[in-house]
Amino acid sequence: MDKIKLLIQGREENTYSIHYACSGFYYGGAIAPSICAISLVNLRTKEVYTFALHNYIIQGKSLIESEQQLLVDFVNFYKSLNNPIFIHWAMDSLEYGFKAIFARAENFGIYDFDLGKMQDINLNNLIDYNLIKSLEINNCKQITVMNGKDEAICFNKRDFNLVKLFIEGKVYGILNLFEKYISNDLVDYDIVY
Repeated sequence: MDKIKLLIQGREENTYSIHYACSGFYYGGAIAPSICAISLVNLRTKEVYTFALHNYIIQGKSLIESEQQLLVDFVNFYKSLNNPIFIHWAMDSLEYGFKAIFARAENFGIYDFDLGKMQDINLNNLIDYNLIKSLEINNCKQITVMNGKDEAICFNKRDFNLVKLFIEGKVYGILNLFEKYISNDLVDYDIVY
């Protein structure tokens, strides 16, 4: 934990929790799944930044145009950050996470997305339970959240606003979990159950 405290010390304004939703998971050589929402919350200001299909569809854009604009806007936001630190939950595999977002951006011809400028903290490696259970036992749920499978069902039903709300709830929850982790206030699962 001291290593993580040292990593963020004095860099709170460049530290964000991040979470996203997609239509499914990325399986090896398959095409990266469509992205529905990417949400970030700043550690210092608690300001949320959400890039979501819903926001563009209500402007009259098609589904494809909306996803492309979502990715363009997210990549531009990312490029504006000063060597960010991203706090996430299991977004470091080929199947899900930063590399899948990168692959989807490339599908739209967006090639200036440099993953090398960020550092990341995977809470999944620091907490022994799954995300939903961790949020519940630590009272870190801002709103009702769904698992990825249920989010994909909402995506397929084109309920993009609901997916956006769930992702915002999770990204705030991830930040709350991180703050509890840093302050040694995480609830022990064995004590609760």
